[in-house]
Amino acid sequence: MPNDNLNEIADMIDNGATALFNAIKYCYRISADDFYNINVKDIFKVGLSNVTDYDAFKHLGITLDKGKLGEMGTDSFNEVLSVIRYCFAIRLPFMRRYAVESQLKDNQLHRIYGILEDYGFANPDGIVEDSFKSMAWLVKTKKNEPPFDTEWFRCWIYTYGHELAAINNRNLFVLGCADALFPLYYAALQELVVKEFNKIK
Repeated sequence: MPNDNLNEIADMIDNGATALFNAIKYCYRISADDFYNINVKDIFKVGLSNVTDYDAFKHLGITLDKGKLGEMGTDSFNEVLSVIRYCFAIRLPFMRRYAVESQLKDNQLHRIYGILEDYGFANPDGIVEDSFKSMAWLVKTKKNEPPFDTEWFRCWIYTYGHELAAINNRNLFVLGCADALFPLYYAALQELVVKEFNKIK
């Protein structure tokens, strides 16, 4: 398979990570003054219609105004995107497992992982317990895939966040949205990547 195609798959995963990251910020954004004007279901509907379109939410007519994003608009919060990218990348062995028609080789899978690593990984203080190696071992030993949940995201918020760690309606609303967004985005992205893997004969 040409390297260009591997790059396209890596870009798809990277776009999915950015889209999920933006979805979290949009949920936080609408929880300010637009909370009663925009139905959160619209965030889910628009975002999940194409989980690799990280600009999809612009169609809702709202912008990510840093003045209304608070801590989510800071450079330090961008680390969350790098962790999301890492979380998607380490799942590559399972994505290949589900692509039963694929002839993708180990070196090609590692190449995609390497491209995503070049885009920027973060796993501060080992906040994500799993790794590419541990996921590959689970696949090899025919274990089930662990849930794609928000445990690390909550840990990040309460460890590195400041205003986001406060117990209030806005923060709890966003955490609740994240609990739903994480597995839904991953499931949709996984389906897209598996389709691309199955094209590799």
